[in-house]
Amino acid sequence: MSLMQVRLGFVPLIDCALPVVARAKGFAEDENIDLVLVREMSWAAMRDKLSYGLFDAAHLLAGIPLAARLGLGGMPSQNLVVPMALGRGGNAITVSTRLYQRMLEADPAAMRGPRGLSARALKKVIDGDRAAGRPVLSFATVFPFSSHNYELRYWMAAAGIDPDNDVNIGVIAPPRMFDSLRNGWVDGYCVGEPWNQRAVFHGDGVIVALKDDIWARSPEKVLGVREDWAQANAETLDALVRALVRAAEWADQAENRTELAQLLSEEHYVGASFDILRASLQGCPVLKPGDDPVDAPDRHVFYRYTATFPWLSQGVWVGRQMQRWGQVGHQVNFNDVVRDVYRPDIYRRAVASLDVALPAEDWRVEGLANAGDRALVGPDSFLDGTLFDMRG
Repeated sequence: MSLMQVRLGFVPLIDCALPVVARAKGFAEDENIDLVLVREMSWAAMRDKLSYGLFDAAHLLAGIPLAARLGLGGMPSQNLVVPMALGRGGNAITVSTRLYQRMLEADPAAMRGPRGLSARALKKVIDGDRAAGRPVLSFATVFPFSSHNYELRYWMAAAGIDPDNDVNIGVIAPPRMFDSLRNGWVDGYCVGEPWNQRAVFHGDGVIVALKDDIWARSPEKVLGVREDWAQANAETLDALVRALVRAAEWADQAENRTELAQLLSEEHYVGASFDILRASLQGCPVLKPGDDPVDAPDRHVFYRYTATFPWLSQGVWVGRQMQRWGQVGHQVNFNDVVRDVYRPDIYRRAVASLDVALPAEDWRVEGLANAGDRALVGPDSFLDGTLFDMRG
């Protein structure tokens, strides 16, 4: 039987691991798929090429399919669906060494406390700059409809910073973040690895908050496909999901992380230093130049904690952030939109033949530490201790 070709686009980040592993370790071929991987540098290009049929599938930001369904971002409405997630973790907020020093001087207690509260020191820097008539600080995220944008804003807002008025927030493609910080074009950014760790390894940046410090187990990247393609190629889509889930299980095993770092370091995949990739993948990131690594065992989670399940509640949270920050009106009912876009029914169908832990429901109360499904989720607290219930 001839293999079915699937063209899948990806952006060079550690969380492109699942399609890379599925191809390199033979999981896609085992599912009768010839998985062709195409490297892209920007999320806008990824969205457009998927929408117009140049890709069959894509490694996408969790918010892009929702924004596409609503016709946001200058695009006509596109019916993209999400049959699975591609893991959790990996993001961080990195600031220049100069800004870090200013934050440390402004509020040493905040900088020594829980990392998620480090924005309290940034607030004092901002207040001091305003009083002295200094220019506003500039930060960058990777895309308007990204978890990075919403995490950066959540971190700031929890400390009383208005992200729309107290700082400038722009968009820069992930591989260009490091150079932008090094050259002084931005004072900080929120991006996925390896672009935070690279700034630290080169002495140009300090990581002041990890994704887990803001919201552990939060949504990150997803598999995106066009709805018409999913309907016309249901068996192929199921096979692709199975291949990627099997790749996730392989990637989550500690004994495979060194090999994964070597694989991703290849130029046609992520193309970053093996040492940088390994530090992050092994859960031993260095947060400040010259410091010892910290223990962050869940820095990258690919399979554990239902990391590949497309939770409706996480999709709704992303949608509510779009509303919170004025990207779409409050008249949009994201409970309905998400049910059209996030498709746990496809995921459940595809993995029925695999030994995969499945939750009883397609949604959960996010941030509720004592919920009955915690063994399937792991700790998932928000930095400010709030809860998110999509029914509310």
